[in-house]
Amino acid sequence: MKRKLISMLVLFMVAMATVTTQAQTRDSVAFQPHWFVQPQVGVGYHVGEAKFTDLLSPAAALSVGRQFSPVFGLRLGASGWEARNWQTHPVAEYKWNYVQANLDATVSLTNLIWGFNPDRKWNVYGLAGVGLNVAFKNDDANALKAINESTGIPALTNGGFEKLWDGTKLFPAGRLGAGIEYDLSERVALGLEYNANVLPDKWNSKKGKSDNLDWQQNLLVGVKIALGPTRKHIKIEEPLPVVEPEPVVEKKPEPVVEKKPEPVIEKKPEPVIEKKPELKEVKVYFRFSSSRILPSEESKIDEIAEYMKANADKKLTVTGWASRTGKWEYNLKLSRWRANAVKKALVARGINASRIKTEGKGERGKGDNQEDRAAVAITIEE
Repeated sequence: MKRKLISMLVLFMVAMATVTTQAQTRDSVAFQPHWFVQPQVGVGYHVGEAKFTDLLSPAAALSVGRQFSPVFGLRLGASGWEARNWQTHPVAEYKWNYVQANLDATVSLTNLIWGFNPDRKWNVYGLAGVGLNVAFKNDDANALKAINESTGIPALTNGGFEKLWDGTKLFPAGRLGAGIEYDLSERVALGLEYNANVLPDKWNSKKGKSDNLDWQQNLLVGVKIALGPTRKHIKIEEPLPVVEPEPVVEKKPEPVVEKKPEPVIEKKPEPVIEKKPELKEVKVYFRFSSSRILPSEESKIDEIAEYMKANADKKLTVTGWASRTGKWEYNLKLSRWRANAVKKALVARGINASRIKTEGKGERGKGDNQEDRAAVAITIEE
């Protein structure tokens, strides 16, 4: 049994180390490693030969940990309070106290399966760890043993306490468990956790069948408080597409042909008719995961503004797009932010907002032009 438990813990740790990097690389919003504190209270259950309700006792825990990635974390804490069991012959209850120091590795099953999402409220996690159990105040069991010996009846001498201990004892422990958390805010989460602690057969002063290990199980409710920000709001920006300059073709000078001056005929000047420039569509590009207009794109906004001022009867449509990386919902929001950023810039240049229509299309398809993935298309309506 001990070898199986150790093998399970080793496989659990290897699996978590393997998936940590994978979860980080697919985050559309960067995760921020942080420390946390986790107080918990609840009820404990010691596996024994009595009714379920007769084996319940109070339990509590206090842990401090570090969340290294959206999937993997470590925590160090102390748990315990009281354990409760019953002797068989004669039937009598006895209790003892304990405090257990724990080192647990945790893995977020939610982020492992569906990826990190800063808007998600629920989180289901698993845990595995080791502990050092400090047991003390085993007075009830020792008193029952003394009473049994005083009867002088051989069948009641030990009362089932074949592995009785006294004073303070240290026992190794292994742990497995799972829990669920609900985020009340970015830094505070309400949680419910179950953990099972396996201990040597001597822990409850009794000898189990075939020297079976002792089990102490806990159901705890508590809060998890992050001691720092849990995510980065600054995103890695993708460089703009590089446009290669067109090759310069050197033209040979044409021969100069001297012409005789033609007689000057005075003409009346024709009335000057100002021609309005014709525009159909202009594309404004953005950096990756950004809705801020680049300085290099400001001239395009100026050109559109001048055209709209010269053509008071024209209206335009601003269509935003985003690249296909990250979550679809986020890309849809980003495309709308980009379209609104261009509209705001045009309004600031004196264009009436009622003449501007905005829309966000989200992601481009696989076959679309790569240059349009981070673009806003400004289309002039006829």
